[in-house]
Amino acid sequence: MRVVLGMSEDVFDIEFMRRALDLAQQGLGRVAPNPSVGCVIVKDGVIAGEARTADHGRPHAERRALEMAGDKALGATVYVTLEPCNNHGVTSPCVDELIEAGVARVVISCRDPFQTSEHSGGIQKFKDAGIIVDEGVLGNESNALNEGFFLFSQENRPFVSAKIASSLDGRIATKSGESKWITGSLSRQRGHIFRAMHDAVLCGIGTVLADDPSLTVRLDGHDGFQPVRIIIDRDLKIPLECKLVLSSKNHPVWIVCNEGAPSDKKKNLCDLGLILIELKPDLDGRFFALDVLQALAQKGMTRVLIEGGGDTISTFLREGMVDQLLWFRAPKIIGGDGVPALPILNVEGMDECLRLSLLESERLGDDILEIWKL
Repeated sequence: MRVVLGMSEDVFDIEFMRRALDLAQQGLGRVAPNPSVGCVIVKDGVIAGEARTADHGRPHAERRALEMAGDKALGATVYVTLEPCNNHGVTSPCVDELIEAGVARVVISCRDPFQTSEHSGGIQKFKDAGIIVDEGVLGNESNALNEGFFLFSQENRPFVSAKIASSLDGRIATKSGESKWITGSLSRQRGHIFRAMHDAVLCGIGTVLADDPSLTVRLDGHDGFQPVRIIIDRDLKIPLECKLVLSSKNHPVWIVCNEGAPSDKKKNLCDLGLILIELKPDLDGRFFALDVLQALAQKGMTRVLIEGGGDTISTFLREGMVDQLLWFRAPKIIGGDGVPALPILNVEGMDECLRLSLLESERLGDDILEIWKL
């Protein structure tokens, strides 16, 4: 059989790869530390099997799609959003399973850059087996979708989104501290969707003390799968009666704290089911954002959503640890005496301003959602 390694983006390849990407997106926030992969198996122009990576990362998308396709996988074309794995683990490599199923062609949206001796060589295996291989179909979309896994694999940190809901003049609360509700119901609903697409939701202790949030996904029809709730609380000021502590046995709560925090409070929180991540602060008593993120990566987090407060988001922005900014703007003006969304960035000259590029903008009722890449 002829072996081809190159580009193929005809209308059918784009259609079926788009379907595979849609499936993969459904797994964001549910498969860490694995990537969320979509796989579509097509025989004679008809989908014979399709799947995404299962919750918690196993089984992989290819295995699930092959089970659905059965004998129809023989001679079929496989569309997969990320290069199939070639490592031997609990199960055999997806590359081997696809070869054994007798597929005729594999279309890969993007390669896995985590090229180690156990992960590399999958494409060559396909070629050696006489399978046609094409790459790069909707590659930009696939790279964006997998950015959390790539950062996790290459830089030992998760992809970070920061969410801000503000007035038109960049205020998140009035001078009295009132903040409910600046944005409308459609924006709040979209915020819950963003939570569901991340492995963890993070905020500072100031937000917990001010708002007593639950930080859970609350959407009609949601199946209950929840992100980890993470609080940066150096001195363990979190009240034992707050919503996060009271719900920690149902949905996990992790607290990033000073290794020198009060031992009695540590014991109380651990007894209640919370997990403590103890770090050493700098001379000013603060944590470096990268230290926090690397600690979360060690626990398998690949995508983290920061929801507040302004000081926490500002810290991560100052230290270059925000990859994407999700900014909801309401058609309201609060004024300079309101609480700013980003209080301190220490910008003195225009050449020090953070540079962003607008990825998309969407109207949500009266509000505007802007997604910015840093």
